Amino acid sequence: MKKRAAARKTPHSENRQGETRRPIERIFAIHQAIRRGRFPNCRILAEEIGVTPKTIQRDITFMQKDLDLPLTYDSLRHGYHYVRPVHDFPLLKVSVEDIVALFLARRAIEPLQGSPLEAALRDSFRRLSASLAGEVSFRWSDLDEVFSARDSGIVPADVTLFEKVARAILESRELKFDYRKIDGEEWEPRRLQPYHLTEFDGGWYLIGYDPDRKARRTFALQRIRRVRPLKSRFLRPTDFSLKDHLGGSFGVWHSPAAEGMHQRIRLRFTGWAARLVSERRWHPSQQIEWQGKQADELVMTLELSSFEEIRRWILSWGTQVEVLSPPELRAELKEEAEGLAALYRTK
Repeated sequence: MKKRAAARKTPHSENRQGETRRPIERIFAIHQAIRRGRFPNCRILAEEIGVTPKTIQRDITFMQKDLDLPLTYDSLRHGYHYVRPVHDFPLLKVSVEDIVALFLARRAIEPLQGSPLEAALRDSFRRLSASLAGEVSFRWSDLDEVFSARDSGIVPADVTLFEKVARAILESRELKFDYRKIDGEEWEPRRLQPYHLTEFDGGWYLIGYDPDRKARRTFALQRIRRVRPLKSRFLRPTDFSLKDHLGGSFGVWHSPAAEGMHQRIRLRFTGWAARLVSERRWHPSQQIEWQGKQADELVMTLELSSFEEIRRWILSWGTQVEVLSPPELRAELKEEAEGLAALYRTK
């Protein structure tokens, strides 16, 4: 009886560990091998790392084109080398736009000052900026001199509360806390399945499902106290969309009573207000129609489910805006205007 021929061993069949390595680990191994100055080629690198020569060739092409490493093939020594010293391995290649985005993201964590979360994020930014050495060199203070993001009316964040809420969201854990409404005198006990934490206009807001009221609710973080994470967990609905949830609001306040019921709001802006309003996207549903030929009057149309936030916004424009419809909103603004007139009327 003939013995079955032993399977022919190859460097690639003996060791396939390299195939399971993450690409960044494999590329770093190539980088280290080339830095040793022994002019390795694709076959040698493939044997050392445990992948095919084709994989090594793809990695080397990536290192040359995407990482801009001074890597070239020496035909006399039949191997790769760096044409100039490479001390730091460039994990990131960034543009000016990337740096500005990084700066703005860094500024977004200002409300978390003093918390472990803020310290961890700042450490991450430090490592990111350090990894840019050789490609781009900058200090955060340099960016502070040429870019800024200014907010008015920033709400100081209770970092302990923020961390408890953020952890509960990540762990899908129910919360209990006391809450006081903007027009309330007493603190009320509430229970919530937290879905999302969002920053808007300088303040933080918690969105989730209230099992007792069987509806989604929004809470201002600064009006929450005595937050207690519970042992009970919940399944976050896969169909929850922040965009859809806030689609009918002008800010963050969702109206459960008007779920899916939007009203058309028409506002006439004149003068400088018309020009300013036209320069921004205030709401996804907004439509602007210029009136006349002077470009100093326009009608804005919005689809909203609540008047609460749009009413305050309208008042901020003074006499440069008029509510055309609906009649209920127009009546509310008329009453508010009469109250203001009475307040400032000379006695």
